[in-house]
Amino acid sequence: MRIIYLSKRFLNAFWAVPFVLIIRIIEPVLSIKILFLYSKRIGHFVCDSVLQAIKLEHLPKNVRHIIWFEEPSSNSQWSKMVLRNLPSNPLFENIDYWNRKIPGGEKHSQDSIVHSTSRDTEGLVGRSSFEFSFLEDEEAKALKWLQSFGWKKGEPFVCLIVRDNSYLEQSEHLKDFKVDWSYHSYRNSDISDYKLAIKWLVGQGAWVIRMGKIVSKPLGLDHPRIIDYPFEETKCDLLDIWLFSKCDLCISTLLGADEISSAFRRPKLHINFVPLFDIHSWANAMCVPKKLFWIESGKELNLEEYLKHCYISSDRYEKAGIDIKNLSSNEILESVKECWEDVTNNFSIKRNISAQKEFWSILMKTQEKYHGMTLPLSNTQFLEKKHGWIHPQARMANTWLESRNEDFFKAEFN
Repeated sequence: MRIIYLSKRFLNAFWAVPFVLIIRIIEPVLSIKILFLYSKRIGHFVCDSVLQAIKLEHLPKNVRHIIWFEEPSSNSQWSKMVLRNLPSNPLFENIDYWNRKIPGGEKHSQDSIVHSTSRDTEGLVGRSSFEFSFLEDEEAKALKWLQSFGWKKGEPFVCLIVRDNSYLEQSEHLKDFKVDWSYHSYRNSDISDYKLAIKWLVGQGAWVIRMGKIVSKPLGLDHPRIIDYPFEETKCDLLDIWLFSKCDLCISTLLGADEISSAFRRPKLHINFVPLFDIHSWANAMCVPKKLFWIESGKELNLEEYLKHCYISSDRYEKAGIDIKNLSSNEILESVKECWEDVTNNFSIKRNISAQKEFWSILMKTQEKYHGMTLPLSNTQFLEKKHGWIHPQARMANTWLESRNEDFFKAEFN
């Protein structure tokens, strides 16, 4: 295998090295940057490529980007859309490889300018008209699929995606990572807890499509307007993208796949998630996190503590003495009711403005207070500045804010 790899490298050198030399020669007139998009996880792939496309519109006239990503990617349909919308080709990896080998390549090779965070902290999507589009035959195929279940144009549909470990453990394109994904188990939820909310949505005349490529168990609800997509033999990468891009609401436990809805400016409900600092302040998203309690006292963490204790592995919450509790079926139902009322009334329902302002104020002050610090149980700096821009429809659910006691908003800032 090593011999085959080296043979391909040197064969590609015959065209890639001259290309690199041309890049160096024309640098004083035209600066060409070679960018890499991480394609193995759908959230990074979608967010980074959309932000990159928007940033391309504002490059100086004497700067050009060429982009490459690894195949197979997390979604073949998105790969096609990236190739159609960005100056990209997987073969550009050969140019990147030889550019890095030849001295002086650091001026031209770099990771995507957004890859490190995969977050739209400048609110670019909300303020841009750019959008990846489907071809006519792709649109027709997806519409035909949905109509085959009895759906009619104009009927609202909701995409629901609830995280469990199955996708990361069983996905073919991640099998080479050799990672024990159980450290992410704190993010999981039980799909059964969402049945009450699903039934309520169906009662409102909406369709509910439970999303996911690989999941641990069927939904177990039988209704003509409920589609358990992971168990449909006709599921495909095109539908993965199209459904999230067209839904009236995306309900997600904060997975990478919901970035598709963000890219197409669809409203979202982020529910049953931690850490709290992962809220999408740059998107039209209502947020309802999991509950955190001190194991020793049984007392719920206040807001500053919620924000301070942002860990990305289950054992770190345990070591910090924190118990993570999922929302109950009724709490999920009330959150879905509030969000759906907001969506169907064009986001005109009355909000608890004072509590919203207090929440965002504490979030921003906490971000400033702890930015760049390394805290106990964390191997990396505590916070990046993730929340540089707040979308007008980014909000915490009224039901969540109003159920907190007065001590919840107490915070001490130096």
